[in-house]
Amino acid sequence: MSSKNYELSDDEEEHYIFVEFDDSVKLEKYRNIHVLGIDTKNPLIQLDNTFFSGTYENPLGTHIFFEDDPLAQTSDPLFDKLPERSLKYKTKSRKTVKAEHVYIKMKEGTESEAQIKQDKTDHEIPAVSFTSVAEAVERFKKDWMSSHPELFNERK
Repeated sequence: MSSKNYELSDDEEEHYIFVEFDDSVKLEKYRNIHVLGIDTKNPLIQLDNTFFSGTYENPLGTHIFFEDDPLAQTSDPLFDKLPERSLKYKTKSRKTVKAEHVYIKMKEGTESEAQIKQDKTDHEIPAVSFTSVAEAVERFKKDWMSSHPELFNERK
């Protein structure tokens, strides 16, 4: 939530942390962003259904945060032109989280995992190997013809 819409209570503090993603992540394309365990050694960041694991690092400098300045003014409107977008200083931080993409897998022994394994075994196709494309085509024809004999019986 932005600080404009949310008032902090007396026992809450607001901290800014710079997060560096290892992949090229465009935050604009995500609708939901959740940060879990920000006060732990390895926070988790969830962007929709994509997960990142973070580790704290010491930056070489200070990260400075800016926000849009809708009330930007100039002291001399004749000679000083305002840029299309004006920014003003918000805060600084010396905290950095380096986030790496992680893949979440289901815990072993859960009901849904047993169901997934059952579904996989119901639809498994045995692996076969071929020495050439022609051999693969001939094998496919033979298997398909034997599984659909009604199509190849001669009609009298």
